[in-house]
Amino acid sequence: MSEKTPKPEAEDRKPFAPDSEFAAMRRENADPDEKVQPLPWFFIMFLGAMGMWGAFYIASTPSGEASAYGDQRTVSTLRPPVAAAGAVAAVDGKQIYGAKCAACHQASGLGVSGVFPPLAGAEWVLGDEKVLVSILLHGVQGEIVVKGNTYKGVMPAFGTLPDAEIAAVLSYVRSDWGNQAPPITAATVQSQREATKGQVGAYNGGAALTALKP
Repeated sequence: MSEKTPKPEAEDRKPFAPDSEFAAMRRENADPDEKVQPLPWFFIMFLGAMGMWGAFYIASTPSGEASAYGDQRTVSTLRPPVAAAGAVAAVDGKQIYGAKCAACHQASGLGVSGVFPPLAGAEWVLGDEKVLVSILLHGVQGEIVVKGNTYKGVMPAFGTLPDAEIAAVLSYVRSDWGNQAPPITAATVQSQREATKGQVGAYNGGAALTALKP
C-alpha cells in the first residue's frame, strides 16, 4: 500500500502574499452605513408637528368666505370695467414717455449733459404750448439753447402718434420733476397739426422754433 504523502507544515502556515487580493481586502475599512436613527429625534418630532398643524389648518379653514383665507375674487370682479358708449380710454402720458422719450431725456427728466437737453425746468417745455406741440410733431435739429446750455443734435418727430397720445405725454412732462404748466389737450394738438402741415422735415434749431411764437 502506498502511504499518503503529508503536506509540509510550512505550507499550512503560509501567510497571504502582500500583493494578493485577500491582503488588499484586509487593508480596506468597512463601508460606512447609517445608524438605526439617522435623523435627530427632535427634527423628526418637528416634522411631525408641522404635518399635524398643516392638516389641522386645512381642515379648519373655511372656504368661500373672506379673502383673508385665499383669493376669493369672482369672474365679475376680475372682468375689466365696461366703458360707456362713446367714452375715450384715458391715455397714460408717463407710460408713453417711458417708451418713447426716457432713453434720451432720462426718467428723471434731466437728460444727458452735453448730449440730450433736460426737460425739467426747460423753457421750451414750460413755454408756449403750440411750440412744444410743433417740436413733437415735426422734430428739431441743429443748435438749441436749453437752460443756458447749447445742444446740437436731432430730436425725432413723433407726428405719427395720435393727438391724444401727444397731448398726454406733453401734459406729463409739463407737470412732473417740479414743472408746473397747464396740460395740453388733444384739440390743441389737432389744431397745431393742421396749422403746421406745410412744414417739411424737422425745424432748424431754436431759431426756427422761436419764429413760431406769436
